[in-house]
Amino acid sequence: MTTTEKSEQKFMPGSLTEVPAFPVVAVKTLQVMSRERGALSELSELISSDAAMAGGILRLANSALFNMRIEISGVLQAIHMLGLERVKGVVVTVAMKAYLGQSIEVPVLRACWRHSLACAIVAEEFAKAGLMEADVAYTAGLMHDVGRLGLIAAYPKEYTDFLIKAENEPCDAMARERDLFAIDHCQAGKLLVTRWNLPKIFSEVTLRHHDALIAGDPTILTVVRRSCKMAEILGFGVVHPIHPISYEEILKDLPDRERNHFPKESSELVQQIASKINSIESV
Repeated sequence: MTTTEKSEQKFMPGSLTEVPAFPVVAVKTLQVMSRERGALSELSELISSDAAMAGGILRLANSALFNMRIEISGVLQAIHMLGLERVKGVVVTVAMKAYLGQSIEVPVLRACWRHSLACAIVAEEFAKAGLMEADVAYTAGLMHDVGRLGLIAAYPKEYTDFLIKAENEPCDAMARERDLFAIDHCQAGKLLVTRWNLPKIFSEVTLRHHDALIAGDPTILTVVRRSCKMAEILGFGVVHPIHPISYEEILKDLPDRERNHFPKESSELVQQIASKINSIESV
């Protein structure tokens, strides 16, 4: 065990030290893609080394979500057709679904999965409006709550009970997590992505996505914060917030370019998000 690993275990409470690693193919993919445009062949070989992951990638690539005109039959072809960054997001989507496993069948835990997906989908839209790389935003949005998935894996019954109580009863979720587990999902997320040696931006996104906006923050962090909040108020939340805000209030605080990108009626955006989530869940 390395000095870093020993240090992490020292500060990682209870069962969180026993949380299984995020699927290795997804972790390595994120590491490869964080370099100067990871080689196509390297990425293809990596994904193809895991039959379940490769199959998931091909099913999702051929789903209604991407509406390809031709059938995609190989991983390298999927990378060429979808693009490097998009494939990274697809890999993480498939990995996250596998990581949750049977937990996704529990309604309150499925809400965690759908919140992450909704945040990713909204982050992608924010990025398009702000002329950022949309696929980078999607992946960051998808990963922002990985600490919550870690807590679910570490304390399945206790975290499920907590979510059931918090589903309709307003509470300070992070304070309650610290009371119950000695750590909140933001702190857990940073510890886990550090332990998994993921790119530094994921440490920022996982740890600070509920913090107030600060001048000079990374643009991607600002996008994920707004996306997380918007996902919650559109009905894709995990717990009932103490001080809920409206869709109109979020739009009002956005820069003109981003405000004009989103529909005026929240129901239209809800439908778009639900449609994409259904496409992902159907494969």
